Amino acid sequence: DDYRPTQPLPLVLNVHGGPWWRDSFMLRVDHQFFANRGYAVLSVNYRGSTGLGKTFLKSGNAQWSRKMHDDLIDAVEWAISGQIAIKNKIAIYGGSYGGYATLVGLTFTNDVFACGIDIVGPSNLVTLLKTIPPYWKPMFNEFTIRIGGNPETEEGR
Repeated sequence: DDYRPTQPLPLVLNVHGGPWWRDSFMLRVDHQFFANRGYAVLSVNYRGSTGLGKTFLKSGNAQWSRKMHDDLIDAVEWAISGQIAIKNKIAIYGGSYGGYATLVGLTFTNDVFACGIDIVGPSNLVTLLKTIPPYWKPMFNEFTIRIGGNPETEEGR
């Protein structure tokens, strides 16, 4: 209970990038920035995050804007039901995959989020895969598995 507010607050859902990354318990300047201004901040290791085993990592395969997003919505609902967050004052924010999740949140679950901040999030996954930088080329097949298909193939379109 040390980190629970005494009353519900506006909430910033901070979605980590990657998505092959993870949030951990450490000093986060962005969390402090929002908290200092009266916001609760929630970070979620949604399915597909690293550090929680291969099964958890692989459970995010082909789940961008699907079950990975459901995990974020479940976390927001937990914060609201736990009297941590005010229902109509929820923001979503993140960079890279977190930015993509922000765009998904504002587009498909705009009844949940009042606003969002997308920091360099891809807005088109086909374009993302077709324009990956040369140093990502060795990981192209891994990207297509994680995102949900190769746009150059019939099954990936």
